[in-house]
Formats: sequence, C-alpha cells, structure tokens
Amino acid sequence: MKAAAFLAETGRDRIGRFREHLEEAAATPASEKAVHDLRVSIRRALAWTAVREELIGPAPELREARAFLKKLMSPLGKLRDAHVKRDAIRRHVPSGDRPSYLYAVLVASDVLRWEDRIRRLLRKGRNERIRIRVPKREIAPGGGIDAAAEASRLLAKLAENVAKHRKEALDPAKSEALHRMRLDFKRYRYAAEVFSPLFPRAGKAAAKRHQAFQTLLGTIHDCDVILAEARAFRREILGVAAECTLETAFRRLRDEKYLEFREIAGTAEGMSKMFGTEFRQGK
Repeated sequence: MKAAAFLAETGRDRIGRFREHLEEAAATPASEKAVHDLRVSIRRALAWTAVREELIGPAPELREARAFLKKLMSPLGKLRDAHVKRDAIRRHVPSGDRPSYLYAVLVASDVLRWEDRIRRLLRKGRNERIRIRVPKREIAPGGGIDAAAEASRLLAKLAENVAKHRKEALDPAKSEALHRMRLDFKRYRYAAEVFSPLFPRAGKAAAKRHQAFQTLLGTIHDCDVILAEARAFRREILGVAAECTLETAFRRLRDEKYLEFREIAGTAEGMSKMFGTEFRQGK
C-alpha cells in the first residue's frame, strides 16, 4: 500500500474516534474514563499527524487542528497527573503522618480544580470550533512511497532516539535522562500503533510489551514528581525537616521500579529485545 492511501485511511479512523470521545467527554465531563479516552484519542490523532508530516509532508489544513488538539491536551494532561498522584497515594500510602496527609489533601484539591476546568472546557458549545479532517489532496511527492518501507525506516529512527538515552538513564541520579527517554518512547509507541496494520507480525505481544515499558517509565516518572513535590511542600510550606512516610513509601516504590528498568535497559541487547523485530521489513 502506498503511504498516501494508508495514512488517509488511518487518519479517518483516528479523527472519527477523536470526535466520538470528544462528544462523550463533553456530555459526561465528570467521568474519569471519558476524559481518559479523550486524552488517548488526542494523543493518537497527534501521532498520526506527526507520522503523516514525516512521510508525506506538512499539510496547512492540519496546522489549526493540531493547535486545537495540543491546547486541549494540556489541561487534560494536568488532570491526568492529578488523578495519578491521588490514586497512587491511596494505593501505596493509605495512612501516614501529618505531612503526608496534608500533601494528599493538596493533591485532592488539584483534582477538583482541574476537573472543574475540564468541565468548563468541554462544554459542547465551546468545542464546536474544533475541526480536524484528512487533507483532500496530497501536497508533496511522498504520497507514492511504499508505506511499510517508510514505516520501518521511521520506527528505526524513533527507536534510536529512545536508545540514545539508555546509558545516561541508567544513572539513578539522572532522572531527567529517564524522563527524556520516556517522552521519546511515547513517540515511538504511538507511531508503532499507527503503522501496526502494515506489519502482520506486530500483534498483541508487541503492543503489550511496548505498553508495559511505557507504563514502567511512567511509574518511575510519577514517583519522581511526587517525591519532589512532597519534599518541597514539607520543607517550604510546613517547615518540617524529616522525610514523611509518603516520601519513604514512594522512594521504595521508585527503587523497585528502577530495578525493573535496569533489567530491561541494562544492556543494548535488552533494549533491542523490548523493541522487538516485528516492525522490521523482511525479519
């Protein structure tokens, strides 16, 4: 299949799903599931536009749509972060000392604040302005290239972007390197989702393996965020010097997940196994 035809087909599917989830979230903005599904549909639509631009070229028709999607994605991401912190505290620190309790209250207030903002943002009348569609005409000669060949090339490039952070991320003190790896891996994973119909061997096993690695990186990052916020809140707001029980619990969780990360990324071969060979042509 040629790239233009494949991307047009996948684009219509992604855009259709975005519209469905936008309507559902606008109708039930208090639903965590509806908001989560909308956020995922936006992420996938943005991944499609990035892939399309890489293979076909930029489309003026998509610029405004991408701006709208990113504008909507930002507060949805803030709400997601607040939900993750709240749920993680409930799961790992069901009880604790006073600094832990007060930080949990702060997180709960963030959830309420962002939920209210999302409710206002997702009013149907305000979202009527959002328009996204597949461009009718290809504007670059790339439309005739073989989709699978270019998909394999692009995914190899995105995998290299992830792997370049490996050695630095193996230093526990360099959380920023791990964060950059997480962001680059997200780009790889969502691009792989776009291209998976082109690769018969890229089934559930590859998707499950990639999702597990992204979840692992995300959990470590969430621990880093919670630890930094809780420490700053304890020191600067409460004036307490000693580490609270919440920090101790999340430091332990971070150490456990980091050991899992080292088991996968400790060697270049381990990283290669995680990526797999499903998206390589002729393999």
